[in-house]
Amino acid sequence: MKTAMAIDSFTLRDESIFILELVLNLFPNSEIYTIEHKQGGILGTIETHPIVSSFLSHKVKEESVLKKNFWILPSAVKGIPLHPSIEKVIVISRGYIHGLNLPDHVERVLYILDWKAVPQEKLGWQKLFAPYVNDWREKALRHYHKIAVSSEALKNELELPNAEVIYPTYRTEEYPFVKDEEHNFLFTHQLLYTHGLSREEFKIIMDVMTQRGETIHVLGPDSHLEDFKKNYPDAYFAGDHCEATNALHSHQAKAIWDFSRSFFPSRAMGGLSTGRPVVVRDEPVQREFLVNGVHFVPTITPEMINMTLSEVAVNYMSVDRRSLRRLGLRWNERLFKSRMARFFNKND
Repeated sequence: MKTAMAIDSFTLRDESIFILELVLNLFPNSEIYTIEHKQGGILGTIETHPIVSSFLSHKVKEESVLKKNFWILPSAVKGIPLHPSIEKVIVISRGYIHGLNLPDHVERVLYILDWKAVPQEKLGWQKLFAPYVNDWREKALRHYHKIAVSSEALKNELELPNAEVIYPTYRTEEYPFVKDEEHNFLFTHQLLYTHGLSREEFKIIMDVMTQRGETIHVLGPDSHLEDFKKNYPDAYFAGDHCEATNALHSHQAKAIWDFSRSFFPSRAMGGLSTGRPVVVRDEPVQREFLVNGVHFVPTITPEMINMTLSEVAVNYMSVDRRSLRRLGLRWNERLFKSRMARFFNKND
């Protein structure tokens, strides 16, 4: 049976791309269908596969292409041509690619990784088309009799009581653990990720940490924060790097602060894997995955950040590092691949 894969976009190497790479190991000869792709834009084995994209590909520059063209996403997805030899399509959807126009004879399997690849609350005039686009993508779910989702929170949000929950994974091998005999147990800094932080939230956190005399390492995209950097001359802005660099800054961190909104808290999990506590937003998907060694922040205010710094210092600095690592490694790649293999191949 000739199998194809489908995913929303290839403009950013994120958690969804890693998931696709793992699934491609199960179906190594698959073609790939996507909304947007720029040749050579994604390094790795993905580019060795035939990739078919929509008419939006000629506009590809960055992930914001999806947002700017939100109103024509249904047309772009339905217009992607499926090769007539394809007999089975495995769809890894972040909210849109599952609307592919598939012939009736094609077997289809859907794994909903995310539903918010385009944050609609940040749309401009395109919001006018939200009812139409959302109606289209919700109706498209009816064309799949076999559906899995990435979390119980997403299952409840989409009201899919019969969907199977298959938890995602992340690059656990990039977060090695420093053994006790090799660790100096000097926890010198707060590690703050910029992902998911507004400028206002970033400033609140940095101001409070600076006032309390904390040493701060900042990781993640920071070009939009250039005018702020001069206010924090003692902070170390490392930029946006791979997981190995994240791990390097994690081992001696007092805590890892990750306020990103995602279908899976991979950076927080990476922090736990290095044996350090984490601070995250208080949201259902975070509470589903993160249990111990974590502090949940409902709102980012000076008072809340002050309280959290004290909480981390009192309650989390003495947590056993090995127990945190076990929590971080709970969602490992081998378990994910075995569950996916059973799901994709099982007969109803």
